[in-house]
Amino acid sequence: MRPLLDPEEMAAADKATIAAGTPGRVLMERAGRAVARAALDVAGRHYGTRMAVVCGKGYNGGDGFVAARILQGQGVAVRCLLLAEPSEYGGDAALHLEAMIRSGVTPDPFRPRSLTGCDVVIDAIFGTGFKGAAEGPAAAAIEAINSHEARVLAVDIPSGVEGRSGAVNGAAVRADATLAIAAQKFGTVLSPGSTHAGEIRVADIGIEVEDASLYLAEAGDIKALLPVRDAEAHKRSSGSVVVLAGSDGMSGAALLTTRGAQRMGAGYVTLISTPYVDHAKKSMIPEAVSRSAADPELGPEVLDEFASDFERADVVALGPGLGTGPRQRALVEAALVRLDMPLVLDADALNVLGEYPRPLVERGRPTVISPHPGEMASLLGLAATKVQADRVGVARRAGEELGCVVVLKGAGTIAARPSGPAIVNPTGGPELATAGTGDVLTGVIAALAGEGLDAFDAAFAAVFVHGLAGREAGRVAGGHGVVAWDVAEALPAAVAGLFARLETS
Repeated sequence: MRPLLDPEEMAAADKATIAAGTPGRVLMERAGRAVARAALDVAGRHYGTRMAVVCGKGYNGGDGFVAARILQGQGVAVRCLLLAEPSEYGGDAALHLEAMIRSGVTPDPFRPRSLTGCDVVIDAIFGTGFKGAAEGPAAAAIEAINSHEARVLAVDIPSGVEGRSGAVNGAAVRADATLAIAAQKFGTVLSPGSTHAGEIRVADIGIEVEDASLYLAEAGDIKALLPVRDAEAHKRSSGSVVVLAGSDGMSGAALLTTRGAQRMGAGYVTLISTPYVDHAKKSMIPEAVSRSAADPELGPEVLDEFASDFERADVVALGPGLGTGPRQRALVEAALVRLDMPLVLDADALNVLGEYPRPLVERGRPTVISPHPGEMASLLGLAATKVQADRVGVARRAGEELGCVVVLKGAGTIAARPSGPAIVNPTGGPELATAGTGDVLTGVIAALAGEGLDAFDAAFAAVFVHGLAGREAGRVAGGHGVVAWDVAEALPAAVAGLFARLETS
């Protein structure tokens, strides 16, 4: 796992390092040297390279002064462009500004024409504490950087991106690479900030990073969690999943959840639904067992009618295509009380709980919910815009208040739990922006939980593999026209590719 820090956590880590005996000016020197190395990597050469370092008034500006001094000493033609008067810089930044001037680099006020002829621009305007929208000279500088043909290296975070949320409320630098100091920041992994960051590199400058509240899932973490069948495995030992979903006229979601569970490796999948859904299942998914309720809408009586199926199940996936009437609400509430195995709730199972999630809170047994922002807003009584403005904070709050594992879907899906760090997913892309992919994800989570992963591990591992499957489906389809069924069918290749890449790396 790669730790991710918000501005407050970064400030606390920085302060603790200084208190432990490393002066701030030394940390700034280390950071600036790392920026210089990264800029040379971005440029691809030393001599003959022309660079501009655009410096704001904060710590990032100080890092930029060090980088300009170091680059000058290594044969780079470097310009240092200020967005404030030299007299406005203070503290460690002022010390490094003076050192840069003594080295022979004379700062100039920023002018758009100052970028002419540059091969690389170093963005040292704003740091991770930035909020709101860039204004005045800073906004003009950002626009000039974005309109120039030079490659761009951002220091810590692209200027104009909020460090905690990834929000972009005005002009924001579009970087080719971002050098994160000590640890990657929230804003470079959460959308839309992630789309501005380019390639992420992390510079270790001696700041100890402990107790991060958010981590980035990495391929090695997922490989360590994914079950590997032994030679004596059989269908029941590979996970028994019951999918309780669908209604007459709404078969697709139930079938996609079933297929997701199968393609993720569940050994035995039973779909409990209505006659309409059962008919569609028989022609599309012959491998799954089906149970057909008498009513065109599923209600709480199915828990008794198919009690033997639930008794043999390792996990139940509940909700996709279920409908939102009083019978469905009664079914969801009864399932939360009566079923002891892990539950994975999505779609209509969440919609019927939206106004009154108390049964979910009181369940006290392993449960995963996978809401999109609208469903999350309903469960917490928030506006959807509030959810998107603080995805990490909202996911963590939901885990605490609802007492379950939360998978907040979207660009940079967040997995959170009642306590402990949350995890953000780096895989997936626009291929998943199509109807039904969330239903596939429900099946994937259920399959992994059925094979013995605890609820949180199953959730974030499923999201990671589901994202890989989206990319694989996009590759097969040529990048256009991917549908949810393609994503389900791509799951085996996604898992195989994950293992193959790690074995050869």
